Amino acid sequence: MAKSDIENMLEWKKRRGQSGATFTLGYDLHRLGGLWEARKDDSAAFADFIPMRLVTLIEVFTREAIRELVDAGSPYLERAETLAKGAKFDFALLAGLQGRKVSVGDLIAHTVAVNEPGRIVAYLSTLVPDFRQRLEASHPRWTEEQSDWPLPPIITDYNQMMSRLSRLFTVRHIVTHELPSAPAFDPDEIGGFLQAAQQFIEASDWVLVDVLRGGVPRTQLEMNTQAGAALAALEDEMVALVTAIKERGGVDPDALEATQLAWDAYATSEANLHASLVEGGSMYSMIWASAKEEETRHRIDVLRWWVERQEGDL
Repeated sequence: MAKSDIENMLEWKKRRGQSGATFTLGYDLHRLGGLWEARKDDSAAFADFIPMRLVTLIEVFTREAIRELVDAGSPYLERAETLAKGAKFDFALLAGLQGRKVSVGDLIAHTVAVNEPGRIVAYLSTLVPDFRQRLEASHPRWTEEQSDWPLPPIITDYNQMMSRLSRLFTVRHIVTHELPSAPAFDPDEIGGFLQAAQQFIEASDWVLVDVLRGGVPRTQLEMNTQAGAALAALEDEMVALVTAIKERGGVDPDALEATQLAWDAYATSEANLHASLVEGGSMYSMIWASAKEEETRHRIDVLRWWVERQEGDL
């Protein structure tokens, strides 16, 4: 793979962040649906933007899912060799990159073409052989505390979802790469596009949770507790990095503390904004902690640079 491709990948990772993208993508989908409902009656031009954005969200999610599965190691790493065939690099070389800034998962995820829903499902089925069956049965884990079995699946009609996604990808291609003389689609289709994208991303994410993490909290209280514990662990890591930066020297400790205080104020406000989507609900603390965790991961990456920086790095 050319050096420029590696550099582009690192820049993409920096823009996206190192943690899973699902929470952010879910928020983007929710916001996009709200924007469409608010403007659909008076903005025909805005309609073309929706398919483009939806396909981008699905593509980003798919690459994140592939990366996370492959970087989880065996057996996904071995199965990924099938996806790597035909690429311009040697699989043994990829295995040697595991754990570095550009991981095997990064390389695989950015090599495969994710421009067709059937192909996306095929890729994920290569890594998780029963992916489709899991996808069709996927449901949010927190419904287990309030619903009777069998639990309703996220995807209400798999064939309909895939048909709408295929249509969505076709429409995106037309509005992005062509200049059609007539509208490429009926704006009334957008509701189905939004629903199909939401179902695919949410159901797929719960499949990943199941295969990669196994048992997860079954009640909202347990999930709230786990989210808080995960955030606390990251905050401890962040404090340790700040201490290491001070001990290394070369940085104004007062300026570092001021920056940390400013960052914490921003991260807390960002968490408040995300959690406001479920204001007053039992999920509030989990959403708040998850959003703060996302920001903390970004901050840890920045602090790690200060710890590892070489002389002359600015």
